[in-house]
Amino acid sequence: MSDPEGAPLRAATFLGDNTLPIMHDLVGYLSEVTGIEVVIDRTAGRTTVEALRDAPTLDLVWMCGYPTASLISAGRMSHAIVAAPVFAGHGGPVYHSVIVTHAAGPPTLDAALETRLAVNELESWSGFLGLEAHVERSFPGRWFADQTVTGSHRASLRAVADRACDVASVDVTVWEHALAERPEAVADLRVIDRTADWPAPPFSLSSRLETGTHNRLREALHSLGRASIPSLDGVVPTGLGTYQDVMPRFDPERTTSQPSRATHVSEIRRREKAAGTSLPSSLILETRDADRS
Repeated sequence: MSDPEGAPLRAATFLGDNTLPIMHDLVGYLSEVTGIEVVIDRTAGRTTVEALRDAPTLDLVWMCGYPTASLISAGRMSHAIVAAPVFAGHGGPVYHSVIVTHAAGPPTLDAALETRLAVNELESWSGFLGLEAHVERSFPGRWFADQTVTGSHRASLRAVADRACDVASVDVTVWEHALAERPEAVADLRVIDRTADWPAPPFSLSSRLETGTHNRLREALHSLGRASIPSLDGVVPTGLGTYQDVMPRFDPERTTSQPSRATHVSEIRRREKAAGTSLPSSLILETRDADRS
């Protein structure tokens, strides 16, 4: 099995560790159904900053909707969003965040705003940006007393379990995976709030693929059924507009009770420099009110 050029197509997920088995099964399914060899690129990074470097070179990308839409809209990624997963038990191509604290921690989100937040990545929708939207809707003008960037949802859960931080916003699929696979690690944690549903992280295909190859892969994704891959109840067609439309616009004015945009941008720029990458303007919080996508 091979694509018309003879080399396997390269795919990667930039989501949580719980998506690695799904992606493994998905590339096997696509290879079998289409006759085109698709493999996971083990050299691709896992963080959003690494995705800025690696995702544009891949043939199939599974990544958070916010950076995917931002990179495509900014002309930094020549891909088309073609499908979104239906995670098992979720009833549709959606997901949300659970806001988690220690059993002995703050009893409500209102009380948690006086404590320290664990953030997986400042570029993460489920771990940070979507939480901002949720807090702004529920408690306008307020934010957490302090925050720490942990590097991953799993690390955020560990930080809360160890009492290094008091609260974290975590992708619900990561939380469900932790409950099923590592219940002892989250036994002392509890959910105090949930955000609204958003479109599930999309699958994107490179626009550089030969038209016939692109169409076969897209059709194979759309035909994926409930029994095709464990942890998925299927895949549905979708496009860029779904993700552009759902991202809320933020008021550029922030109160002094919230961390300043300069603090957020400084941290992103520091990590950006260390990784040797450059964030497009639509991923910088400082300009998100103008470039939200």
